Amino acid sequence: MFRFTAQGRIGKIEELKAKTLRISIAADRLAEGRDGQYTKTEWLRCVSFDADLNAEMLTQLDKGDSVTFEGRIVPTVWLKGEQKIYDNTFEITRYQRLSRPKAKSESKTKADQTADAPA
Repeated sequence: MFRFTAQGRIGKIEELKAKTLRISIAADRLAEGRDGQYTKTEWLRCVSFDADLNAEMLTQLDKGDSVTFEGRIVPTVWLKGEQKIYDNTFEITRYQRLSRPKAKSESKTKADQTADAPA
């Protein structure tokens, strides 16, 4: 069995048909281009078929959260017309939320309080 560990920021959480949750995560890397180095964002779609895990992730995770997913890589083959397509499914079996992005309103409120403080 193939295993994976992926760390990134949540871009999208989708509930699909019964007992299926798809979560897209993004991670940045440095890439070389004609004009030098630049940051490139890579995306990975992961799925979960575990109803209990899905319910937990739906309540605990939000777009923008930094997470680590662990799970199985399941090779798949499907037909597109007459052509066989070979692909992989990244199936989540465990997760850990690493951090949440700071809310804009929180930062603004703290800045306003500092500005209003007596000197």
